[in-house]
Amino acid sequence: MNTDKVVLRKFPLFARILIVLYLAILLFIVGLMIGFGILGNPMDVFDLDTWKHIVELTKEG
Repeated sequence: MNTDKVVLRKFPLFARILIVLYLAILLFIVGLMIGFGILGNPMDVFDLDTWKHIVELTKEG
């Protein structure tokens, strides 16, 4: 009985990890845009001044 099987993957593990990471980042950005879209302009998520303002608000308390 030989249990030493070689598994040949059609889609390499490294590529799977990269795709999952890419999709996670993409969905994070889309989620931020949806959240900002409820409050105002969804493109404000890419504005550096918006993030500076958020950091200032969280550091005040």
